Amino acid sequence: MGNAGTIPLKIRVGKRFTITIPKEVREKLNIKEGDELEVIVVDDGIMLRKIVSLIEFIDSVKPKGSIKEFLKEREEEIKLENERVNELIK
Repeated sequence: MGNAGTIPLKIRVGKRFTITIPKEVREKLNIKEGDELEVIVVDDGIMLRKIVSLIEFIDSVKPKGSIKEFLKEREEEIKLENERVNELIK
């Protein structure tokens, strides 16, 4: 029996020691092909944890999407600043 918050599932180790992460786990953790996972050895087992980028983490904070909107606005500001600098040095 697992700890609180755990979902005990059986998986099989394949050729070259590969494992397949069950669909319900991939969906719950939003794991996609190419994502990096951290492997942690604990006592008599292993734990896989999805590595979340700083932008993904910040973007998950409410209001959702705020970091992406900020970066988009900042990119537009940089373009305007560069245009002004180019006008001044002509």
